[in-house]
Amino acid sequence: MSPVNILVILLVIAFLFRKPLGKIVARQFPDRAKRHRVVGTIILAFGLVFAVRLAAMLWK
Repeated sequence: MSPVNILVILLVIAFLFRKPLGKIVARQFPDRAKRHRVVGTIILAFGLVFAVRLAAMLWK
């Protein structure tokens, strides 16, 4: 299984369990603005990894 497939599976799992994950993040970061920054950073990191892997796959 390629790393891109694993990333897609992790993203689907995160989407399906977004409510419980949101509650965990809310407990960890009670400040709403900071919580949004943390979640945005996580989403951006996944997006960047996905884009780099896609570019590497198409580069060959």
